[in-house]
Amino acid sequence: MMSHNVNNISNMAQQQLMQNRVQVTIANWQNGSLQDVLNFISRNARVSIMNATVQGSLVVGYVNNQQQAQDVKKWNGAKFAGNNLKIDIGPQSGSNSSNGTSSTVQFLRNLIYKRYDRQNKMLNLGELINDPELVNNNMFSAMARQSKVLPAVLKVASNETELKSIESLNLANNNLKDLSLISNLHLIFKNLKNLCLANNHFNRFQVFNQWKNKFPYLRELLMINNQICNDRMYRTEMLNIFPKLTILDNTLVRDEAKLKSVFSIMPNINQQLTKFQPFFFEDQNISNISTNFISNFLNLWDQDRSQLLNLYTPQSQFSIATDSSVPSSTVKEADQNPSFGHYLTTSRNFTKISTPKLLQERLAIGPEQISKLFNSIPKTKHFLIENPNDYSVEAVTYQQVNGYLITLHGYYEEVDKPLNDSVNGNNNNKKTSMRNKRYQNSSNNKRLSKKSFDRTWIIINNASTNSIIIASDLLTIRSYCSPSWHIEQTPTPTPTSNQPVMNQIMNVSTSIPSNSTVPMTPANNSTMISPHLQLPPEIQAKLSPVQLELLNKLQLQTKLNSEYTYMLAEQSGWNFETAIVGFQNSVGNLPPNAFIQ
Repeated sequence: MMSHNVNNISNMAQQQLMQNRVQVTIANWQNGSLQDVLNFISRNARVSIMNATVQGSLVVGYVNNQQQAQDVKKWNGAKFAGNNLKIDIGPQSGSNSSNGTSSTVQFLRNLIYKRYDRQNKMLNLGELINDPELVNNNMFSAMARQSKVLPAVLKVASNETELKSIESLNLANNNLKDLSLISNLHLIFKNLKNLCLANNHFNRFQVFNQWKNKFPYLRELLMINNQICNDRMYRTEMLNIFPKLTILDNTLVRDEAKLKSVFSIMPNINQQLTKFQPFFFEDQNISNISTNFISNFLNLWDQDRSQLLNLYTPQSQFSIATDSSVPSSTVKEADQNPSFGHYLTTSRNFTKISTPKLLQERLAIGPEQISKLFNSIPKTKHFLIENPNDYSVEAVTYQQVNGYLITLHGYYEEVDKPLNDSVNGNNNNKKTSMRNKRYQNSSNNKRLSKKSFDRTWIIINNASTNSIIIASDLLTIRSYCSPSWHIEQTPTPTPTSNQPVMNQIMNVSTSIPSNSTVPMTPANNSTMISPHLQLPPEIQAKLSPVQLELLNKLQLQTKLNSEYTYMLAEQSGWNFETAIVGFQNSVGNLPPNAFIQ
């Protein structure tokens, strides 16, 4: 019994001794070894520093009490191995209060290094707000820990040279719902390869847009148990935001070897964009056909849309997609108060409309339905002739229908209200999801204004009869900004698209040329795949019709195989112009197996 009591007393004494220890830090010691500097302090201050470790550029250790700490502090500024030592006193172990700003910083430094795995270059800041040391230290109240601890820790970490090389970071279980507390993460950890944000409260992938292209080396992202993971655009958006991501939520989403190959051959696309011309035609024949078509189409669209209906067959399709987002205030001449009231009730934007039935209802098929949709859009005035440099045209062959794919980017001015605001009978009165109702809340805003737009046609041309058929027509409407389609660049000479408009449109035949067929696209807007575009089913299922169409277009233009076409599209942010620039500047370095065999 006595032996047991002695042991208890000894343990209690040992615990009391540990609680009374005081931390000391030593800087400017690097010209000597750790043992050399400890021997220097012991010999001169007559104090032994215990449990000393190297943390970044500092030696951190403990002495038994405040008196010993003051004895060590007396040697602050002493010459050691050619440098003047810098010695500071940290908080006392077990202390329930901080000793000013420097003590707080030192406390957080200690906390960081206890969570730092030097060998694996990994920093674990998971569930930081509930860290026992933080809770017991009472340095932050329970409420303050929610909003102040993580930014404070990151601030301290940003001043540590050793931590700048961190490759893996865990921020799980920190009650994060946006990036407000960690917005500058890319500036602190520029070499980050692995990031864990699991078990937080992210519910909108849009909050990550400010990180787009900010983590050039990030290859693995863990987001499980966040509401955002349930969004059907989640994977696509994450891949778009993080260009080198290969593992998402423990699932391989890209071939890392092929990804490195693409990045090694593609130039800096942002630098090349300024050289990109506003017009691209596959050949001179397509240039003549497309420029004549666009000039005449826009002329009749602005003057009398009913005359265009002969271009559409009973199988032809037309739809409207409205992007109602507001441009950044930094964008020059951007409409910060756009009005989309004339478009929202007929918009077929896949990110806003989720029900297959509603998607089908908003796809106009045949001249009768197309006419109603035409009449629901305000009367317009385009400025292709007056301001050709504010427009961009791309035209390539579309082999599936022996026709052409033509895309026009630019702007127009709404000059009068629509002929008819009701479309497709009572379709607009049908019940929709709560999300769609919120999307339509601004439908009463019908102010006429300028709009930026993208319009994509699939046309069939019969040279023998000089007839044109529009198989598919997609109009995407956005808030006006200038320039409407590109970054600022030196104006370039425009091709034949600014020739005088013809008095009458080309001869039109409503019959389909004998050697062509109008694509029978299903009502759910699925897109036909090129015979050479063989995508894994799980990837194809996640792509939107617009993305599939872009892949078709890219493969026809570049002759790349499916894998390289898909990677080129992804790394170009699903932007055709960017992809073409990257391809044209790197085609000579691509391996032979990158192309269709």
